[in-house]
Amino acid sequence: MKEKILEAALEVYLENSNATVHDVAEKAGISKSTVFYYFGNKKGLEKELLLYAIKKYSPWECETLEEAIKEKIKIINKDNRVPKMFFYLIDDLYQTDPEFISELLNRGVEKVSKLLEKEKICNREIALLLMAMLDGIAMYSIYGYLKLDEFEDIAKFLVNIVKSYGDKCD
Repeated sequence: MKEKILEAALEVYLENSNATVHDVAEKAGISKSTVFYYFGNKKGLEKELLLYAIKKYSPWECETLEEAIKEKIKIINKDNRVPKMFFYLIDDLYQTDPEFISELLNRGVEKVSKLLEKEKICNREIALLLMAMLDGIAMYSIYGYLKLDEFEDIAKFLVNIVKSYGDKCD
């Protein structure tokens, strides 16, 4: 049941970032009380939705940075509402639970750090910088400022800079 609700929430939030619990319940074909039973409140639902969406759409399970970038581009190309939903949920949840979002972002930096370690780059700050820049250029591409092929070119350029100038592992 929980996954059914999360799938419904995913569809609803992709359509409308200001979705209500009523909207999610209606999409799932259940009562609002069932949503509250599983998630406690709207923020609980949004937290679980964010974690669920990360598992579903995360490009960081790849073996290389290049693969991760290609996966991120595929996600944006398939449905550019996905990163918009991430940006909305992260910002919204940060307002009420900054520790949750901080931990979530920290896990993302750790995943990028592990990909960098495969390239013999050992610097958490470089991983954070790269992640922030990739998210930034993703935002520019989903709002139409950059084409996806430009996103890929810039992302590859950033990765090459990191590989060239990052602190090498001992």
